Amino acid sequence: MAADEGDEVRQAARRIETLIAVLEKHPDREASVAARELVTLALDLHALGLARLMTVLAQADSGGAITERLMQEDAVRGMLLLHGLHPEEMEVRVRRAVERLRPHLGVHGLRLEVAEVADGAVRLRVDAVDVAIKPPLLWTLPAEIENAVIEAAPDVERVIIEGLDFGGAARHGARSGTQSAQEEPRSQNS
Repeated sequence: MAADEGDEVRQAARRIETLIAVLEKHPDREASVAARELVTLALDLHALGLARLMTVLAQADSGGAITERLMQEDAVRGMLLLHGLHPEEMEVRVRRAVERLRPHLGVHGLRLEVAEVADGAVRLRVDAVDVAIKPPLLWTLPAEIENAVIEAAPDVERVIIEGLDFGGAARHGARSGTQSAQEEPRSQNS
């Protein structure tokens, strides 16, 4: 997907969030409830159509090439995730993100492993392989890892990163934590 298409999708998502907030504050509760019901029904109708489309596509796409190509499109991926129709499990998408990070982390003498994916939470483990980790890397690495995971699996609610508190120098972000950090849910607005 072109960068401007990705921006378009993000802008539309932000606009939807803004409009929902306006509905929540609308003084006419009856109109607000009716508008929410209308949106819910429209989304349900889209979900039914998309589910049928994915079923037909799965039957016709024996090699999976079309589905694979569609999953490269942010807008398509986002719609399918919204309706719980993404063809790949969360764990598959998380593991793929970790695989993409491995070469970069390996250069720094780090190994990243998926320890667990359950109930919307991803627990990762970082191990240093006979190297001293420099503080600048410790400060940026949690966000880098988390961003890669969230990009691949935006339906992840929490990212827990163990093994980054070497000497207490790790940064504790709002959406990720280290083994000693308190786990916090991922912001729904990101």
